Amino acid sequence: MNRNSLLNIANFLCQFFKIIIGVSIIIIAAFFAHFQFERDSYADLKIEEPTNNSIIRFESESIAGKEPLDFQSLRLSDWKTGSLYFTFFKVTMIMTLTYLSLNQFEKVLKSVKDLKTFHQTNVNSLRRIGYYCLLITGLSIFNYWEFGVYAKSSISISLDVLLITLLAFILAEVFKEGNNLLEENQLTI
Repeated sequence: MNRNSLLNIANFLCQFFKIIIGVSIIIIAAFFAHFQFERDSYADLKIEEPTNNSIIRFESESIAGKEPLDFQSLRLSDWKTGSLYFTFFKVTMIMTLTYLSLNQFEKVLKSVKDLKTFHQTNVNSLRRIGYYCLLITGLSIFNYWEFGVYAKSSISISLDVLLITLLAFILAEVFKEGNNLLEENQLTI
């Protein structure tokens, strides 16, 4: 009974986060479209310096002019089109891959709940989660922001997503061995 309640809670959280991600993608797409047509309506919004909190990172910053940049003078409406498109597609793809990963994890939870733990479908789902996390890492390595006279690019590696990738591949191998043992056990009976 306790096992099913924990699985139900995990399943609920997966569904909840999938809804949050779906709504966020819609909101980001609406902002992106509105920003393209009504850029001047964002002239009053100021931005802060774009940061990346990764442990491993290399950054390059450039400022046109000789004066040090006052970030209070940067406005969202100064966001350069190339940087805007890059950021939009990168964030959208990362959110989509996260949604797909949660969907695969939900399949694993459902099969465990149905007592089909060591089946090949779980191995495939865990491997897909690992591949999705590898793609997320690949997409999040390079960052590029350009606002008016300010441009910043960085290369950073997110260790937490890499650890989730490693964990997903290890669990896939554990489930694969469990599947092999289950099939051998069924053949001996």
